[in-house]
Amino acid sequence: MAKRPSHISLNNILVHLFLIITCLLIIFPVVYTLMTSFKNEIDVLTAPPTFFPPKWVLSGYAQVFRSDMVHVYLVNTIINSVIASAIAIPLASLAGYGFSRYKFRGSMLLQTAILAVWMIPHLTNLLPLYKLSSQLHLLQTRIPLVLVYVSYGLPISIWIIKSFIDAIPEELEDATHLDGCTPLQSLWYVITPLAAPGLFSAFLMVFVDSWNEFLSAVVLITNNELKTATVGLYDFQSAFETSYHTLAAACIVIAIPVLLTFILGRKFFFQAMLEGALKG
Repeated sequence: MAKRPSHISLNNILVHLFLIITCLLIIFPVVYTLMTSFKNEIDVLTAPPTFFPPKWVLSGYAQVFRSDMVHVYLVNTIINSVIASAIAIPLASLAGYGFSRYKFRGSMLLQTAILAVWMIPHLTNLLPLYKLSSQLHLLQTRIPLVLVYVSYGLPISIWIIKSFIDAIPEELEDATHLDGCTPLQSLWYVITPLAAPGLFSAFLMVFVDSWNEFLSAVVLITNNELKTATVGLYDFQSAFETSYHTLAAACIVIAIPVLLTFILGRKFFFQAMLEGALKG
C-alpha cells in the first residue's frame, strides 16, 4: 500500500532534520577550534566563553610558524605517512589479488584472521614494539614507526582492494595470458588501472590514519628531530599554562594538508565508496 504524500513529506523532513543535527554536532568542534585559533590569549580565557573572536588576530598562527611545527614536525608526518602508504598499498594489492584470483583451503579463514588482527587495540602492542625497537637500536630512527603504520594499514587495505579485484572479470586477464603476459604483468597493466579508485581509497585511509596516529609516535620516537605533528602539540603547553589559541592554531595547521588531500581526491574516494557498496 502506497504511502500518502503527507507521510512521505514528514519522513523526508525528519530524515533531513536528523542529518542536519548530526552534521552540526560533528562540525561544531572543528568550527569552534577554528574560531579559537583567531583569538588572543586573554579572549580565550574569558568567562563565559565567546564563540566568535571579539578581535580577530593571527598571534596563534604566528607562534605556530615560529615553532618547529611546520618546519620539522609536519615534514616528519608527511614523510612517515607517504612512505607507509607507498609500502602498504603495493603489498595489499598483491595480497588482495592473490586472495581474489587464487582459491585455496583456508583462504577465508586467513582473510578473517587478517581482519581480526586489525581489530586488536594498538595499545596492547606498544610495549613489545618498544622493547623490540630498543633491542634493534631503532628508537632514534623513523623505521619502527613506519613499519607500525604499514602493519596497521595492511589488513583493511587488503579487504578494500580485494573487493574491487573481485568485480573485475577474469576473462580480461585470460586474454592477456594468451598474449604472453605473466600474472604480475596482468596485475600491472589490467587490474591496477581498473581498480584505481579502490587503490586510491585504500591509500587515503592509510595516509590519514598514519597522519593522525599519536600513541605509537609518542612511544617509539625518542628523537625530537623525528617528532610528528600530533606529538608536537605538547610543545604548546607546559606544567603551568597552556596556550589554547596557539594549540588551536596548530590543530588547524595539522588538519589542512589532510583536508586538501581529501578535497583533491574526493572524486576517486566517493567513486570507490559507491562502487564498493554496489559490489558488496
